[in-house]
Amino acid sequence: MGNQSRGFSRRGMIAGLAATGAAAGLLGLSKGAAARSFPVFGKVVDEQPFARLEELGPGIWGVVSTPLNPDGSFNPAAIATLCNGGIIAGEEKVVAIDGSFRPEGAAWLADQALKLTGRAVTDVIVTHFHADHTGGLAGYQQGASGPEIIATTTTNQLVFDRYAGARQTPEGSSFAQPAIRPVLPTRLITNEDVITSMDLGGRTIRLQPLKGHTPSDVAVHVDDAPVVFAGDLVWAGLFHNYVDAIPSHLSRSVALLLENPDNVIVTGHGAIERAGNLRNYASLLDLVEEKARASYEAGKTPAEGAADFSVPASLGTWQLFNPRYYETAFEAWRRELAGETN
Repeated sequence: MGNQSRGFSRRGMIAGLAATGAAAGLLGLSKGAAARSFPVFGKVVDEQPFARLEELGPGIWGVVSTPLNPDGSFNPAAIATLCNGGIIAGEEKVVAIDGSFRPEGAAWLADQALKLTGRAVTDVIVTHFHADHTGGLAGYQQGASGPEIIATTTTNQLVFDRYAGARQTPEGSSFAQPAIRPVLPTRLITNEDVITSMDLGGRTIRLQPLKGHTPSDVAVHVDDAPVVFAGDLVWAGLFHNYVDAIPSHLSRSVALLLENPDNVIVTGHGAIERAGNLRNYASLLDLVEEKARASYEAGKTPAEGAADFSVPASLGTWQLFNPRYYETAFEAWRRELAGETN
């Protein structure tokens, strides 16, 4: 592995990383203070051992999960959230983005929404099916009721198949699926080829179906502010998890999301950043493609190709949630180049 990337050493988190898009080992919650492992972008309005909430504009807040301790080791408290997300408030609706890995993460965000807006979360938008974004959806439930949970038809099916049915990944049983309590969507985006608008009352957001990190991803655009919730299509400071990726679609989706350099991007993992500051991420995806294609054409296995791969210093430092993530990336490209993915 290249000297510009570092893998976490906690064995417990490695088992579930590739399956969730982040960490999913059976780790106990830590009571220690959260590390500010990623630069702060907005005004911090709340900070917990597992995440912080940053104000990005009137009625818009972004979650930054904090999986790193100051020494670069894994912060086990982070499993409450694991993923980023946020809150978008209009005059009539309060929308939460994603469901965290555990219910306590979603419950924390629901409490923050109530505190900041005076109203409960009315809708939750799920950006994709991975457990670190859907495993905690039950935390939004309010007794016998709860918010609408919005996801694509494909994401709905994948949540069921992956977490309620057969528990496999494209890489097989070596990456066991984490045990979660699946909460299925209550409203489906059935046309995954068009952008749909959602009126929050005095504010409109647009739900853009894409693909690349998984077969079905959703980005959320705020119409009256330069803020985009990109889900796991965009990562910052952490090497992308390709376990369910369709790599060529990933590159195209990222290019669309980073097209306006002034937009504020709430990433799926890592810091919140302006799109113009995430060019290295797009360049890293291009580098992975270049090296994976060359490896495939040379008849190498993904493991052999990954063993020769390193991230140049010019692209910055990219942490690895799992030491096999380079191999996972090369395997995703192998599947696509072999015609095994759409």
